[in-house]
Amino acid sequence: MRTIYNKRAKMQKAELDGGTQIQFLYKCITNGDYVSFNKVNAETNQLESLFFAHPVSIQLCKMFSCVFLLDCTYKTNRYKLPLLCIVGVTSTNRSFYAAFVFMSNEVETSYAWALECFRTILDQKKLPCVLVTDREIALMNAIAVVFPGAKNILCKFHISRNILAHCKKEFKNGKEWEKFNGKWQQLVDSPRESDFYQTFLEMKTEYEIAYPQVYSYVVTTWITPYKEYFVAAWVDMHLHLGNSTTNRVEGSHSQLKKFLEVSIGNLATIWQTFDQMINLQHTEIKRSFGQSTIQTNKVFSSSLYSDLLGYISITALEYIKKEELRARTGHGSFEGCTHKIKYTLGLPCAHDLLSYIRNNNTFPLWMIHDHWKQLTLREIKEEQDIKEENEADSKIDVEIEGILRRYNNTSNLQKQEIKRKLRELMDPSSTQTLAPSLPTRTKGRPKGSYKKFTSDFKSTKRDPSLFEHVLKSEQLSLKMRPMRTTKKEAISEKRFLKVVQKEMPAYIRDYISDVVDVLGDGHCGYRVISNGMEMGDDWLQVRNDLSRELQQKDILYDAIFGTTRRIELQNSLDCTTTPAPLDKWMTMPDMGLIIASCYNIAVVHFSMFQSFTFLPLHSPPPAVRRTLFMGFIHGNHFVQLKIKDDCPLPPTFSIWRRYHEEIAEQW
Repeated sequence: MRTIYNKRAKMQKAELDGGTQIQFLYKCITNGDYVSFNKVNAETNQLESLFFAHPVSIQLCKMFSCVFLLDCTYKTNRYKLPLLCIVGVTSTNRSFYAAFVFMSNEVETSYAWALECFRTILDQKKLPCVLVTDREIALMNAIAVVFPGAKNILCKFHISRNILAHCKKEFKNGKEWEKFNGKWQQLVDSPRESDFYQTFLEMKTEYEIAYPQVYSYVVTTWITPYKEYFVAAWVDMHLHLGNSTTNRVEGSHSQLKKFLEVSIGNLATIWQTFDQMINLQHTEIKRSFGQSTIQTNKVFSSSLYSDLLGYISITALEYIKKEELRARTGHGSFEGCTHKIKYTLGLPCAHDLLSYIRNNNTFPLWMIHDHWKQLTLREIKEEQDIKEENEADSKIDVEIEGILRRYNNTSNLQKQEIKRKLRELMDPSSTQTLAPSLPTRTKGRPKGSYKKFTSDFKSTKRDPSLFEHVLKSEQLSLKMRPMRTTKKEAISEKRFLKVVQKEMPAYIRDYISDVVDVLGDGHCGYRVISNGMEMGDDWLQVRNDLSRELQQKDILYDAIFGTTRRIELQNSLDCTTTPAPLDKWMTMPDMGLIIASCYNIAVVHFSMFQSFTFLPLHSPPPAVRRTLFMGFIHGNHFVQLKIKDDCPLPPTFSIWRRYHEEIAEQW
């Protein structure tokens, strides 16, 4: 192993060619045609902040400038610098990395500098309409200064997790908490201001006296200062393209860390990893553009779509198809329409399509927002505009004259400094800038084994949030609680085990050692996964994880299920209320492959109707393999099964054999 490390170190030293890692980094950035900006500490000459954007990413930013999502991630580099990721959305609903910013801290001035750099790469005539963030006050203040015309939306998912972390402990039992949480979600999803105030009045009547601490927290922390930032009645008046959470950028963090693997790399090696990842992402985006341009779909064979096919993305066509079906079944009554589709997506609502359907006229292209019409990386501009823009940007006569004037009127020492800076401009790899300082380690080894410390030190896995600590403590308390406290409870559990065994295939009944039941509220399938993955009772996180998997691998799942069914599955995951309506319940076998691929586990599903083993589609098995056993009973309820080691398994789902990637063959 030492030989490998020595060889790797020798190769890295050869790459530097006698220079520093910062010089090598700037050389790579220059050779890759990246746009970059840096901030250097005037006293120590150390790099403090670094902004960089790929040239293709800049094209994408100018084409798809409506919405950007911003969030910091950590444990990506040896200097412990926070990494601000800015993510955009294409017309084919693909995420793209717009820019990266390594920052020395997360204060308002640092965010303002990063946003100013980001603003310079955008088309100044098409600045963002919406910026989605968490409640990071410094970032929100910087957005208000740098992008005053943009709507700042706060992630409603993380708000709901904060509500869980601070409020759930105040309720006497789970049923009371679920009732409150349902009311909160109803408040957040209020389609009109009048609906919001009505629901808020109901919440005040029910909880102000009964649960004063809970009521005070949600009112003072969220509703009063920030309701316009996350409640649908206000948020859905803006073109956010369906992005009301930061889940898209969180998914990008996850993908980025899979590429990084460890958190102790320097900025030069990290940049090389980023470059590979970004280029792969751009290849996928180009492929999705090609699909929208040339792929035909029987669903859109009607003459109503003849003027749209090939001119707008398949994602937009799917949204329009859904509105067409709503128009056909709406019986002409759309008085309650809030125009959500028109405002948030830039697409026609059902009542806008009704007259075209009745007269069998084609849907016109002018009804579609320009965002959905961009299907090539060439941004369309008038030649005169390009000429004027180039002429304005290329003139530096005034700047050169100013530099010469200052050079001629300054001391010899200052002249040397000006010449050094000019050389750096001509050849960035000649920079004398130093790398950021490494974080200071305290004396002594932290408690625990050295091996454990080393593993955690290199890990890119983020530290748990407060709500995850809450869920973990609940899970531990459930584990510590005696399973059978009375003879009556023991008998009922044995009876339930027998009921479940009768609903399972005969060949595995004797192998079922125990059953873990969950609440039957329409989220039972997702509760089983949450419990099996040791996530507590966080069924909402599971829904978000699976939705992200479908979104990130949409081309793969389009090939498996078809685009329409893939969208249906993704819509079925969008549910925050309890009980969940029937169309939001988990369905098997469709979800089996998605669950296995999302969590990189084997999923074994048993029922009297069908039993399958589902394996991941696009990842190799981990060092320690995990298997989740699920049972489907009564025709409407999922449970977790505890199975003995020598249990015979059902056949592997046949679709896996056809669509799995080569790397997953090891399963």
